[in-house]
Amino acid sequence: MDSHYKYEEAKKRVKKKKGFYSHLASYLVINTVFFFVVLMNSGTFGWLIPASFWGIGLAMHYLGVFGFPGSGGVGGSDWEAREIQKEMDKMEGRIPDEKLDDELELKEIEKEKRGGWSDTDFV
Repeated sequence: MDSHYKYEEAKKRVKKKKGFYSHLASYLVINTVFFFVVLMNSGTFGWLIPASFWGIGLAMHYLGVFGFPGSGGVGGSDWEAREIQKEMDKMEGRIPDEKLDDELELKEIEKEKRGGWSDTDFV
């Protein structure tokens, strides 16, 4: 990929992350203030309903920026770019990076295996 394109993509991702973090900060500050105001005035916790809906919106914002935790960003722009690259590699007959990494790990294991140990030394 072109380095300018990569820079622009990275810039967009950083902007999205910055937007999420400012959203999170405003959520925390405003709801903390509401909590202490209610605590000092012995009022009701009616503000929890809008805070809950705002929390749902914040969670959706998180998923839009980072994707589902543990899913490797499935559905996000990173995932989409990786999948496009995989498909292009398949069409061109190249080995995907993941398989190349696996082969390197196997070669390292083979080197360690030849380090004076035989298969009969292991239980």
